[in-house]
Amino acid sequence: MARWPNVPAVQGWLRLDRRGRWMLVDRGVAGFDEAVHGAGSEITSPPIIDFIGRNYQSDAQGRWYWQNGPQRVYVDLDLAPLLLRVMGEAPTQSLITHTGYPVERIERVVSDAQGNVWLLTEHGPGCIDDRDLGALALDLDESESPNAFTGWLTLMGEHRITPMAAPPESTFAFDPRPRY
Repeated sequence: MARWPNVPAVQGWLRLDRRGRWMLVDRGVAGFDEAVHGAGSEITSPPIIDFIGRNYQSDAQGRWYWQNGPQRVYVDLDLAPLLLRVMGEAPTQSLITHTGYPVERIERVVSDAQGNVWLLTEHGPGCIDDRDLGALALDLDESESPNAFTGWLTLMGEHRITPMAAPPESTFAFDPRPRY
């Protein structure tokens, strides 16, 4: 790092979609149009995906980034900093992050008005991949909120699900569109 003391951070060209896919937004390409190309192109190379996942973290302001050598590449988040997949069958289910790390601890579970299940884990805040919601052991109550739900999640113990009172980024202290 001492060899490159003033490498500027970048933002706006790496996106994480709601399925946990890394998307490269090709702003430097001739003919780039934000409306047409703004979603980006999926990064499909396994070694690059693994490299990004090993070096993906957050700063003190809740901005998630990929540390690429001396440079921080801030990530625009479509949904959550981490996307969580359900592995196995009940009652021995487990979770894994989109970056390949197993979840060993759940600290909090909330639901939002869109029906997403958010968890605070030892790796940070994440959302259960919506394709896996049906595999979860959920015991739902009538909700106090018109759209979110309450109840219990049985996964690595029993966890009370509460409706989210504020947007996910303020509830879990992350920045979905980092600007500096």
